[in-house]
Amino acid sequence: MKCVILFRTHIWDDFIQRQFLRLPKNTSYDIAILSNNTDGLCPPVEDFPFVIFTLDDLLKMGLEAGPEKNIVWWNADYPLYYYASLFPDYDYYILCEYDVVINCDLEQLILSLHSGEKDIVAITSRSPLEECVYIRSTEGVYLYENIKKTYFPFAIFSKKSVAFLYNKRLSLTKKYREKKIQNWPHCELFVGTEAAASNLQVAQLTEYGKADFFSHYPPVLEECLPYLMDQAYIHPVLDSKRFLLSTIHYEGRPERFLNPFSKFHRTLRSFPFRFYLGPLCKALFSRFCRIISLTINRLCKNKNFFKIK
Repeated sequence: MKCVILFRTHIWDDFIQRQFLRLPKNTSYDIAILSNNTDGLCPPVEDFPFVIFTLDDLLKMGLEAGPEKNIVWWNADYPLYYYASLFPDYDYYILCEYDVVINCDLEQLILSLHSGEKDIVAITSRSPLEECVYIRSTEGVYLYENIKKTYFPFAIFSKKSVAFLYNKRLSLTKKYREKKIQNWPHCELFVGTEAAASNLQVAQLTEYGKADFFSHYPPVLEECLPYLMDQAYIHPVLDSKRFLLSTIHYEGRPERFLNPFSKFHRTLRSFPFRFYLGPLCKALFSRFCRIISLTINRLCKNKNFFKIK
């Protein structure tokens, strides 16, 4: 079987290069760096197998951009269709984001998928849809009871599934432009829902190896990888700078840093202060502004507050 590993990124630096070099070496599969160079941050690097695309390349395929500003992030399935349009002869396309680490035998995995006639392997979310921040993007597009979420920083797609999903995106594009639907589904809900409603065979990634550290948060520091060799799939794996940014970003109450006994404080203090001073100050300022805004809104809603007695 002919397979390709697509290492997806939108930036290139020493950490991204280390991540690329961590890809499994004991495989006969092709490897490509599928690079989003829309902002000019990820041009081809000599001696590395880059396949460059920009947003214009994706839109020329007849695909709808949707209302979101970060179009490629919202439609993370688009680069897969683009690569398959250039190289349509692969049996399986193995999609791997730059912050994923794989500790498994990919060739054995593909053999298992092929023998089981599976078309898509990914993490299918078991969390309630009410917790999904993208759920409103499906209103008027799918019935709520039919919606499925698929999380695919690492996923495997058969040739058949790529063609199917691309055609479904084109169908939705037509409806959207004709105003028959008002919302543009986020990629995780689009892929999960369309695959579940089709005759495609979808498998849970954890059927093929441990993925106890595979989510959007918390991140895994790359120095900790030697302790996680029993994990087949790990995400997100980050360097120190990205680890701190992620930790601060997902901390809803950065003022917890002021509590020396908080986990947030202890995590940040394990790094040099200069590493996180700027991002932490920015987060604290944003939090302060949110609190002030919420306080003003609540006071304005209290009609009796501004009445002079």
